[in-house]
Amino acid sequence: LGRICLDILKDKWSPALQIRTVLLSIQALLSAPNPDDPLSDNTAKHWKSNEVKTVETAKEWTRLYASGA
Repeated sequence: LGRICLDILKDKWSPALQIRTVLLSIQALLSAPNPDDPLSDNTAKHWKSNEVKTVETAKEWTRLYASGA
């Protein structure tokens, strides 16, 4: 999808936010995804029903499509 669901980019946006804050928030989201506030309902349902398999799939897709290998 190429999109993220992050509150500071939506309803909590402020022009006073620094790029550092935005990047740290994205980094935190990537290290601790929140399936209770999803961009994709189907992905969140899959995550909640089988987190281990979801993480395995994410790693595989990263290897195939995002690692440049």
